[in-house]
Amino acid sequence: MVVKAKRGRRRYIAFITEPSTDEELLHSLSSALRGAGITSFKLIQYDGTKGIFRVRGEHQKAAVEALRAPREGLQVNTLAASGTLRTLRERFFKQDQGPCSRGTGRRR
Repeated sequence: MVVKAKRGRRRYIAFITEPSTDEELLHSLSSALRGAGITSFKLIQYDGTKGIFRVRGEHQKAAVEALRAPREGLQVNTLAASGTLRTLRERFFKQDQGPCSRGTGRRR
């Protein structure tokens, strides 16, 4: 049996917020997602204003809708969802790097 069939697919959701601490963000995310019946999520990356968290594939729509709903506290606005971290990181977290940013360039 394929491992993904056992554990299910993962979806990564990119978001932006007003500047806040990790604790404030985790509290806001967990209260919003718990209200939608989602108890399993993981914060993958957060830099103070934008970040990425992971949910199970079947909870993606519910997570986005829960974060769109108006509520008290820190507002979290979703940007995009993807099946890979690489896509979201390239799209929203890409730093201006030199021509050898991927490590595939050769020195001559």
